Amino acid sequence: MKTVRPVLGVLEGFYGRPWSASSRLLMAQWLPALGLDAYLYAPKSDAYLRKAWHKQWPGSQRDHLAAVARQCKGSGLAFHVGLSPFELYLDYNRSARSALQGKINEIIDLGVSGLAILFDDMPGDLDSLEARQAEICADVRHWVSDSSIRLRVCPTYYSDDPILDEIFGQRPDGYIRSLYEQLDGAYEVFWTGPAVCSETIGAADLHDVHADCAGEIAIWDNYPVNDSRARSPHIYMDDLVGRSSDIGELIGSHWCNAMNQPALSLPALASLAVLYNREAPGARDVQAEAGLNERFIDGCRVLATRRLDELSAAQLKGLESLAGTESVAALELRDWLSGGYEFDPECLTC
Repeated sequence: MKTVRPVLGVLEGFYGRPWSASSRLLMAQWLPALGLDAYLYAPKSDAYLRKAWHKQWPGSQRDHLAAVARQCKGSGLAFHVGLSPFELYLDYNRSARSALQGKINEIIDLGVSGLAILFDDMPGDLDSLEARQAEICADVRHWVSDSSIRLRVCPTYYSDDPILDEIFGQRPDGYIRSLYEQLDGAYEVFWTGPAVCSETIGAADLHDVHADCAGEIAIWDNYPVNDSRARSPHIYMDDLVGRSSDIGELIGSHWCNAMNQPALSLPALASLAVLYNREAPGARDVQAEAGLNERFIDGCRVLATRRLDELSAAQLKGLESLAGTESVAALELRDWLSGGYEFDPECLTC
């Protein structure tokens, strides 16, 4: 068993409306104060990373992402990008290979510290699935000549959760082990734990995947994310629980998938560093800057278990009072209370 100091990161990897440009720059500034190391930009709604991956970002969007990369570097935060080349492995021909190389170069030019190739939420009941995906990953590894750029991959079946087989087809036997062996050790493999949205993740839950991937595991933790049908009516501000710190000896990195509301995600994200006993002396100051005092956080806790239509008149009035203040967090809460977030039906799991 290896002893590691896992990378602790935050994912913008949800469905639905992405973070605003200003919020993304603020988060790039704030996250290091929470004791975190990295930020992965991979919103499902960025078509230029998913169904239109073969097209270049518009100039304004590319300039913004370059600015985020600079802000991250200035803050001591590693900036990563996740590319979901939608169903590329169905027909990975010469033209597709050329387009992928162009996209990889575009991402590298942003000044990234890491790159993730994401095959999640795509069909998987295909012959030689792992070989097709490994071929793509091998090309990416060849094109990324800078050895300091860390590579990760999200497999199509990123949990033992049977819901993935129900939605995307029966997984091949021995899929994860076969994929990792063909990746030749160049990639960490994302894993969400025993379920897509795992209530607990302990060392025993990682035993098999740890063996299959020689310990090169990146936990993709679907907390506090609220993009799914079941979770979108809620706001999650409680600490991350049900995770054992001893999993740090089994993994290379641990990433929390944030909510569609970045500032409101801060209390939950701060607890990731606490789990691993990391110092985060600026965590309280950053939350205060966002408008998250104890009263605000306590007032929002009811939203973790109750929908808006289940709240009492007094509870709703209290939330409206919090949302009426002037802060980034209050603005997000105001937007959420007024129906500013709508569930994206493309989100199929959880």
